[in-house]
Amino acid sequence: MREIYRRLAHSPGSSLTALGVLLTVATGVLFFVAAEARYADRIAAAKSDALSFANILAEHTVLIFDDVDRALGRAEAIRRASLEGRFDSAAANAALRQLQKTSSVIIAMGWADASGQVVAHSYDQAPPRFDVSDMPHFIAQRDSADDRLFIAPPSRSVADGKWFTAASRRLSNADGSFAGVVTALLDQSYFTKLYRSIDLGKSGTIFLMHREGRLLARQPEDKEAVGKSLADAPLLARYLPVSETGAYEATSVVDGVARIVGYKAVPGLPLAVAVTYARSEVLAPWWQNLYTSGLFVAVFLAIMLSGSFLLVRRTNALARTNARFDVAINNMSQGLCLFDADKRRVISNSRFQTMHGLPYELVVPGTPLRRILQHYADRGEAGDITIDQGLELIAAQPRVNCERADGRVIDIQRTATPDGGWVATHEDITVQRRAEQMLAEKAAELEATNLRFDAALNNMSQGLCMFDAEQKVVVSNARYGEIYQLSRDQTKPGTSLRQILEYRREQGTNFGVAPDTYLTQNVKAAQEVQELADGRVVAIARHAMPNGGWLTTHEDITDRARNEKRIAFMAQHDLLTGLANRALFSEKLEDAVKRLQRHGTSFTVLMLDLDKFKSVNDTLGHAAGDQLLVEVAQRLRTSIRDIDVLARLGGDEFAIIQENEKSQVEGAVALALRIIGRIERPFDLGGQQVTVGTSIGIAFAPEHGTDAEALLHKADLALYAAKSGGRNAFRVFQPALTEAADIQRSMEGELRDALARNEFELHYQPMVDTRAGRIFGVEAFVRWHHPSRGLLAPDRFLPLAESTGLMLPLGEWILRQACLDAAAWPPHIRIAVNVSAVQFGGGNLFDLVLGALVDSGLSPLRLELEIADTSLLQKDQTEHLATVRQLKNLGVSIVLDNCGAGYSSASYLTSFPFDKIKIDKSVAQGFASRRDCAALVASVLALTRGLDIATAAKGIESSTQYEALLAAGVDYAQGYLFGRPVPHSELDLDAVIVSARNVA
Repeated sequence: MREIYRRLAHSPGSSLTALGVLLTVATGVLFFVAAEARYADRIAAAKSDALSFANILAEHTVLIFDDVDRALGRAEAIRRASLEGRFDSAAANAALRQLQKTSSVIIAMGWADASGQVVAHSYDQAPPRFDVSDMPHFIAQRDSADDRLFIAPPSRSVADGKWFTAASRRLSNADGSFAGVVTALLDQSYFTKLYRSIDLGKSGTIFLMHREGRLLARQPEDKEAVGKSLADAPLLARYLPVSETGAYEATSVVDGVARIVGYKAVPGLPLAVAVTYARSEVLAPWWQNLYTSGLFVAVFLAIMLSGSFLLVRRTNALARTNARFDVAINNMSQGLCLFDADKRRVISNSRFQTMHGLPYELVVPGTPLRRILQHYADRGEAGDITIDQGLELIAAQPRVNCERADGRVIDIQRTATPDGGWVATHEDITVQRRAEQMLAEKAAELEATNLRFDAALNNMSQGLCMFDAEQKVVVSNARYGEIYQLSRDQTKPGTSLRQILEYRREQGTNFGVAPDTYLTQNVKAAQEVQELADGRVVAIARHAMPNGGWLTTHEDITDRARNEKRIAFMAQHDLLTGLANRALFSEKLEDAVKRLQRHGTSFTVLMLDLDKFKSVNDTLGHAAGDQLLVEVAQRLRTSIRDIDVLARLGGDEFAIIQENEKSQVEGAVALALRIIGRIERPFDLGGQQVTVGTSIGIAFAPEHGTDAEALLHKADLALYAAKSGGRNAFRVFQPALTEAADIQRSMEGELRDALARNEFELHYQPMVDTRAGRIFGVEAFVRWHHPSRGLLAPDRFLPLAESTGLMLPLGEWILRQACLDAAAWPPHIRIAVNVSAVQFGGGNLFDLVLGALVDSGLSPLRLELEIADTSLLQKDQTEHLATVRQLKNLGVSIVLDNCGAGYSSASYLTSFPFDKIKIDKSVAQGFASRRDCAALVASVLALTRGLDIATAAKGIESSTQYEALLAAGVDYAQGYLFGRPVPHSELDLDAVIVSARNVA
């Protein structure tokens, strides 16, 4: 819009345009002002008429209700006559009927007593209702002290459903108390008939409403509207509370028509009359006038504007022609001037003025050339010639170069005109002259630069070659030829890429890509890595050029590629065994899940864990352990197919993904049995024969799930079950394993709180001296009084305590409690307490034992610490031996527990100062029936006699077992045959064991 104003302001016909527009706007404004005035007059007249009608109808309504009030007065007189005995009931009713007929608005009359029962009425038959105590008019008169006329809101008749209004007065006794009401029921349609005679146009309305909000009558009649509440309408909500009479505009809440309303509150009554005109009817003549006169004004304005713009258009056409000429010459890069035959300026452009630094008064038309030359002379730029000489030379020289004082060079060319004048162009060629000088200097620099470029190009570590749009060499360096073993002649400019590929094929440095494919596809890649026929690897980068060619760099990355492959392999493989690691196994497992989801391909996950690996690692060293893992990995490789996935997840834990088996279950079981069979064969570790086993957990997909993590977890649960069930076996996942794992997790939290809640209790089992035939001591066993699972044996929670780090505080409690209990027993009774590997590893076992003895007052000579052989299979055997010797020096007896069940060897018996060796339950029970157990017991007894160490057998449950061990020479015995572990309160320490028969 601003641009339009600007253009109009600078237009030659702008004054004509402004005048035409001004007249047009003035005419339009006058037209709309007049229309607005007529509009306001129509609305004001309608409001005045509506208000006049409303006032008249309100006065008429007062007269109607005065008649009704007089009728109520007569009815009250009839009641008094009836009370005086002058009328009986029938006569009173007849008199009321006669009175009702005198009124055109009353449809029924009567009175009721103080209880609301109708006493007399004007009905021909029985009235619709005899009890009016709940009617609004009765309630209002009963609760009022005045006997004024009361107009009730409209109500619906119970007889015919028609609307009526009740006018009533209070009846009072002589003492002023309430005696009843006299009532006249009014026909609301009377008002509708009355209003129908008034002409308000097609859409005009009249309505009578109660100030309580409901409509009594409306013309035109609307049965749905009568009785409707209009409490929220503008009349009641906004105007009547402010003024008893007035006019306004609003949209009707009854029919939704925009109306002009005049209203009047009926004096002395709770009524209001409103008269409305439809706004559209009121403004219809205004609109008709607006359309008629508006069309005439529009035609007049169109003619006026057209004439104005036609005149302006012709004026501007000539101005535009001149403007285009001015733009053309003033946008020339050269200065231009035209002189006539009298050597006066006719025209010149702005470039001429700025080029020569002339003031405005010297470039106006008619300026003599002499004045311009005088200006040069005043500035000292005239040179050695006079002004007159300058005038003669200018006319005689068609072209001349002038050098200005500021160093600029101006090239002037003059052309004669037919009238004797001339036109001249002036061009500043200072930059051109300087460019010519610089061009010569740059040529020398370019030659030096090219020499440096060649040196830099040929000393790059990368090969470089530029091709044009036709795939021909533009330039290449020596390194490019070296990489592909090409001569300079074979890579000279103009050689095609196809020819270079042929040369490389001959040299054996070609790629494994067909030439046509390379020329059409590979050359479009921004980067690629290719392997040459001789095994080298080259990285190629291409940069496209605007002319369709490209620049390539070639780098021999053979060493880097090999290192990257090695690093990539190391990132996904176990460095010791060369198997896939956990990360690669997880990827393969996810791939198997995706194939299952897409194609329904089932697969099996097997988790493997070596049995007895830790003992190998601890006894033979890490090097032997690593060698064992390598050989296990090799045996596992030979057990699976090429399509199966084998991985080492960490430590001695392996995993397998088995896929595409005809029978998933049979294939998994066969593989598990094959692995168990191969792993249990002895391994030769540097001359040492080692036998280990493997436990395997199996999970099937999709039977056990389709989530990778869940399958791995379920296989791990099955593996744990296999290890718990005896090792060197396999287990297939069962849902019960998950439940067991959940129970274990739950028990872990409960176990942490058990010590604080004092839920543990010690039970004691007798240990018998076989020679004396009596109890010489007891062994302490811990029990857990679980809040919901009852009394739990040690095997239900001690493994969990060891795995969660709770064994240290629990072991300390067991030791202290056992010492406290034993301190109260006879002095010849000894107490045996088991010490776990975790307690040995804690580093403070001696301090704990010493503290328990001091706090309880128990003699160290009565305390036996039973140490399982597995507790000694640790890397810090020297430290453990020092701890055992400290305890021995204190007087505590050291017992090697579970001999024959683990990894006991003669080296432990000679290295550690044991006082007693306890033969394991499995060996003691099999002594009388198994040759291997008998041989083991005989070996132990022979060894202990030589070392002067006592022996004890545990787990004896029958007299046969006891007699056999007694005959073999076992010193001490323990088992259910002599008594089960019992609480402290039930322990009998005075029992005498005479012989096996007595025991039995």
